[in-house]
Parts: sequence; structure tokens; C-alpha cells
Amino acid sequence: MTNDTMTAERKSGWFWLAALLVMMIGLGFRLPEIGARSLWIDELYSQWFASQSFVDLWRDVPQYETHPPVYYTLLKAWSGLFGDNEAGLRALSLVASLATIAAVAVSGRFIAPSSRFEAAGLMAALFVAVNAANIRDAQNVRPYALQTLLLTLAILAALALVERLARTDDTAPRGDWIGPALMMGLTAGASLLFHNTSFFVAFGLWTGLFATLPLVPAGRRLMAFGVLTGAGVLALLVWAPYAPIFFAQSKAFMNLAFWLTPKPRDLWSAWELVIGGDGIALCLAATLLILGVIRMAQAAPRQAIVAGVTLVLPLYALLAVSFAVKPIYIQRLFDWMVPLALLVAAYGIVSLPGRLWIKAALAALVIGLSVQKVVEDFERPIDDWKMIAQVIADNAQPGDVVIAAPAEGSVAVEYYARRHAKFPPVIYVPGPYPQRGLDRIYMSNLGAPEIAPEDRTIVEAALKSHRRVWLVQVSISLYDPKSIIRSAIADQRRFVRFYGNSLAKVELFD
Repeated sequence: MTNDTMTAERKSGWFWLAALLVMMIGLGFRLPEIGARSLWIDELYSQWFASQSFVDLWRDVPQYETHPPVYYTLLKAWSGLFGDNEAGLRALSLVASLATIAAVAVSGRFIAPSSRFEAAGLMAALFVAVNAANIRDAQNVRPYALQTLLLTLAILAALALVERLARTDDTAPRGDWIGPALMMGLTAGASLLFHNTSFFVAFGLWTGLFATLPLVPAGRRLMAFGVLTGAGVLALLVWAPYAPIFFAQSKAFMNLAFWLTPKPRDLWSAWELVIGGDGIALCLAATLLILGVIRMAQAAPRQAIVAGVTLVLPLYALLAVSFAVKPIYIQRLFDWMVPLALLVAAYGIVSLPGRLWIKAALAALVIGLSVQKVVEDFERPIDDWKMIAQVIADNAQPGDVVIAAPAEGSVAVEYYARRHAKFPPVIYVPGPYPQRGLDRIYMSNLGAPEIAPEDRTIVEAALKSHRRVWLVQVSISLYDPKSIIRSAIADQRRFVRFYGNSLAKVELFD
């Protein structure tokens, strides 16, 4: 064995050891409270959908739910194996998040033969490991962690593909573009099945890919165009079985009032996900991203184009729709950007000329600000439905009744009430979720209608046979802005005590 071989093996050993260490750091940041924190209302929606039969998930649920049923189907199978408690449900997202870290860590070895990309991949994986948005998704029973994993794989495959399509070196293996092309098509297509906004990402990714064609040698340009087109067709074929449901859901979605209001902050809030939301973190993220794109453009222009277009175009295309057509922008819809943005930022750091301590200081600053954001997120109030159910069960008296409003409150109350044998009877207003086909305004989906004045009769009937009332409400400003339900109770009962917070509240009336 030559000295060069031994040195290469030692470097490889250190690389895999570093990747494993980064994975352990990521796991350490994602495990705290994963099974202790209450599920919040959107997570409880996921659990409720996953509790439905497979037939209902694909036949009935898409008629009123706005998201694809694929995630709920996978979650149903997953919870059948690992349980539907908090930890069991969240473990699916945890695994996806850890897989994302692993993919970023090894990405530099496959994107291009460059020590910079290898170092940037490891550094970016460390940044993702301590990133607040990625940690939040890892502890969330929602499709975002899986969407991020699939889109990260698609983007990394695209970065490798543009390098291989442009090669003119006869020593390169023939057909070495096939693997990245297949991975990109399959994972991008699969991402369309987990969240409808993945279309914006696919649009940006393929726009960036086709924009690299002028940089491909003329003799390979037609072949490269065919490969990129074929990968796009593959993505659409993967998505095609869901297409009829997608078009029906999109038509129904346009009839929703929805709750979002476009704000000027939307124009930059997605970039706060990269490191943090304060001024220093946002400025640092912007600086490192610009630096990374510039340095990448100098050494790997095709990758720079794909990365830059994919980061910018999907965001501002969706914002254009949100401001001009229908408000759909939510910051968390762009959690998928985090791994790519941090890879670009890490490339900017590792490619800086000068002393090592400067690079180390910049990396430490990114990590420090990211950890600060993680701590802030853990301290933020949540929809503590577990606490609400516990308070009611501990303080309930014979003859008590729980009135929960609106309909979506049933997915929260039912999940936690079943853990308490003596939980009072529950009356849902206007009824248990989903309430479909009512002549009312619908908000988040076509199963959650706004409270109407005629719902007072439900409350008044309950008051005739029950003395004490526990009023549980969610999203009051959206579903009951005129406080119809609370007023009906307060007219006949005396307010005793308030529990919870503005996100998930319960009031006792006697």
C-alpha cells in the first residue's frame, strides 16, 4: 500500500467520522421534548387524518382537505408500527430530518470532484443539524420534513447532474449521468405528492437546469436537453396518479376564505429560516448566500446557476401568487430551502481566501445564532392540548359538560380526552369535524366552517342539562370573531377561571 493510498484512506476515515458526529449532534438537538410536548392543532389534524381508513383517505378526505393524502397514508402505516403517541407520530419526521443531514453531509462527494464541495457539505450538514426550522420540522407531525428530504435529494442530484452532463473527459464513466437524472426525477416527483407547493420548487429547479445549457459543450447540448426533459417527464409520471385529486382540491381551495393576509415582511421572512430572524442573523445569511453564489460561480458556474435560481424563483413566484391571486404564503412552506441555502453559505465560507481562523469564526457565528434561535423556539408558547385535557379531567365534577368550538376543535379534544377515563361529555359546535356542505364561510379547509348565530341553540340546549361548562376554543378570531359561543354561555353562567394561552384556551363557567 502506497503512502498516497494510506493518506486517502485516513482522509476518508476522518470524513465518515465527521459525518457521523454531525448526525449525532443533529439527533441530540431533535430528541428533547419530542414525546413530551403536546401536539399542536395542525399535528392533531395529521393524526386525525391518519386514523381514517385507507379508502376514506383517498376517496373522502380529498373532498375537504387541501393537502395530498400521501403523507397521511404513510403516517397511518408508520403509526401502526410505532404507535400514535407524540413520540411515535413525530418519529417519521425525525428520521426524515436526520436523513436530510446525512444527504447534505455526503453531498460534496457526489456533486463535483472538489475538496471545497466536500468541506462545504460537511459544514452545511452541521449548520442544518442546529438549524431551528429543520429541528422544528423534525418534531412536527406534518409533511415538511419529508418534503425537505425529497427536495434536498432532488436538488443535490441536479447539482451533480449538470456537472456530469457537461463533461468532455473520455475517462469519465459512460452514462454516469443516469443515476443523478433518475434520482432527480423520482424525488422531485415524489415531493409533489407530499405538498402542492413543491410545484413552485420543481419550476425553479428545472428553470435553473435549463439555464445551464449554454454552458454545456455544443456537442453535448442536445443530449443534455433530452436528459433534463426526460427527468422532468419522469417527475410528472410519478405525480400523475394524484393529478385528478390535485385539480379537484385546487378548485375547492379557491372557494375558501382562508386566513392569510399578505404582508410586506413576507418578501424576506423566508430568508430568516437560514440562520435566524433578528437583524444580525438575517444580514449574515444574506452576506454568506451572496458570497457563496459568487464564489461558486467562479469555480462551478453551472452549480451556481442551479442553486441561485432554485433559491430565488420558487419563493418569489409563490409570493406573486400570494399577493396577486390568493394569499398562500406561509414562512414554513420554505423550510425546504434551508439545506440548499446553508450549502451555498458553507461553500462561501470554505472558499474564502485567508486564514483558517476567519472561516472558523464565521462558522461559529452561524452555529451560535442558529442555536440561539433553537432556544427561542423551544421557549415559545404552544397549543398545549395535553395540558387542557389534563386540567379538565383533574377538575371535572359530575354533571359537567365540555363545549368545544369550532368543528376543528374536535380533532384536539378527542385525541387527548381518550386518555382520561372520567373526562366529561363533549359537545362540538357546530359539530364534530368535518362539518361539510353548510351554507357558511369555510376557513382552513372545507370541513371547518365559521361559527354562525344559529349555533347558539346547540349551546342553550346543553346548558339546560348541565351546570358547569368547560368552553374549549381554537382559532377564535378566525372562526368566531363575534364571540357567539362564549356570549351564549356567559349570558347564563358565571365565568370562573381561564386556563391555557391565546393559542389553546379553556374557560370554566358555573
